[in-house]
Amino acid sequence: MQIAKNYLYNAIYQVFIIIVPLLTIPYLSRILGPSGIGINSYTNSIVQYFVLFGSIGVGLYGNRQIAFVRDNQVKMSKVFYEIFILRLFTICLAYFLFVAFLIINGQYHAYYLSQSIAIVAAAFDISWFFMGIENFKVTVLRNFI
Repeated sequence: MQIAKNYLYNAIYQVFIIIVPLLTIPYLSRILGPSGIGINSYTNSIVQYFVLFGSIGVGLYGNRQIAFVRDNQVKMSKVFYEIFILRLFTICLAYFLFVAFLIINGQYHAYYLSQSIAIVAAAFDISWFFMGIENFKVTVLRNFI
């Protein structure tokens, strides 16, 4: 039954992430205009590289490790904190490199700084834990919000 629930939650979430851009992109295009959309997309793509570098596959690794020890509460807690600290360290390194990039790059600082919240948020994303214990409901509900 748990597998069916997890599948249903993921299916609903996949439909949600397809529908939301269909509703928001026309509005944003009208407000920001072609130039604003281009700048926003460009700066967001660069910020996402720093998020990707900071994550370095820790989510997949954490998901796997938590799944291995999910029946042992003590081991699961230990593994969780080890992986969380690792991710926090790698995200801090990525943010340090991002600040260096901002110093070198002289354009679009307001865009970069507003989008840098994504780098910080990636440090506190523990969806890998909930996927490891097969509780997709928490992850999907959080992503809806």
